[in-house]
Amino acid sequence: MSIARFENVVINNVTNGINLYGEQTTAIVEWFTSRAIVKDVRNSLRISERYRLYTDLVTLTFNYTPNMKSIVDDQDLFAVTWRDNDWRIIDCYESDDRMSITFTCYKNDPTTPV
Repeated sequence: MSIARFENVVINNVTNGINLYGEQTTAIVEWFTSRAIVKDVRNSLRISERYRLYTDLVTLTFNYTPNMKSIVDDQDLFAVTWRDNDWRIIDCYESDDRMSITFTCYKNDPTTPV
């Protein structure tokens, strides 16, 4: 069982586009600040024969609000900033009574050293 704690997080809007040269661009803009229950932090590396699998995962639990409902509907349009890192949403779990929403997020690290 892991230790759960409340921590401040920032919810961001993510906009993907293409510039004049055909390169993909990503713009991240702060939407609002909130507090989440943070638990199940997994920072590990597994190396297979051909691949390196970085499994930086975290579970964030929020109270159910209309803003959280819009995040559940379009997960790819939102990101979370926690501990000065960008985290992207993999899965959303709504509680049966719609009192809370749990996001499983992975660390978005485009410049990972090899």
